[in-house]
Amino acid sequence: MLDRPRKELNGLEQLVRIKYCKGEPIKYISHLNLAQVFTRALRRADIPVIISDGFNPRFRISFGPPLPLGISSTSEYLDIRLKEEVKIEELTESLNRILPQGLKILKAKIIPSSADSLVKVIDRASYVITLKIKEKLLDSAAKNQENELKELEQEVENNNKRFLNLDEINIEKQTKNRIKMIDIRPSILDVKVQKFQNQILELNLDLKIGQQGNLNPRYVARAWVSNLANDFGIILICRDGLYVKDEEVI
Repeated sequence: MLDRPRKELNGLEQLVRIKYCKGEPIKYISHLNLAQVFTRALRRADIPVIISDGFNPRFRISFGPPLPLGISSTSEYLDIRLKEEVKIEELTESLNRILPQGLKILKAKIIPSSADSLVKVIDRASYVITLKIKEKLLDSAAKNQENELKELEQEVENNNKRFLNLDEINIEKQTKNRIKMIDIRPSILDVKVQKFQNQILELNLDLKIGQQGNLNPRYVARAWVSNLANDFGIILICRDGLYVKDEEVI
């Protein structure tokens, strides 16, 4: 709880933009539940958030593009409109004492009250996708293992080039009423093979996001793996960046 007198801002709003991480086990709660967690934390910390008018008043907080369920992140954002002046350091410390395991405030910054919403300005997201060969396919002899790994590394690189050169990447997507085919290629900006070691493969993925749509990176990972001779399974997906015109949000 903030333990100091607050200074009124003569009716002027103060808008604070927060960067936070979302990890285990909180990555398994929905976007709606996440909003409720932050609302409770802000109330318990006695942060002077502006409350909306109307029949169903709410805290004036707004989030960036929602994170798919089960995906962790080191780069999520939240805007909070305050009615009183609060020191950024105090706000950060107060919330971090109250937030549950898996949620942590990393940075906070005062921005102009007229700033556009996060969903409106964020246009790119980056992800780290960790994959593993589902079965042990390598020969037991050391020399053969080395040759097989080189062949597999080459296959992975070739697959990535083929994938990025495709004009269309059609996948099945379940909607409320039916399964439909959608082309995800327009949302994919880039895929890079970051690391391949001990049968663990790490990809860096850049996607369009925000008003341009929010493609679940799992669809991309599954489509990418589908053309490989070896069967890779998804171990972990982490969103490690959100950007506005190639610049980090904070």
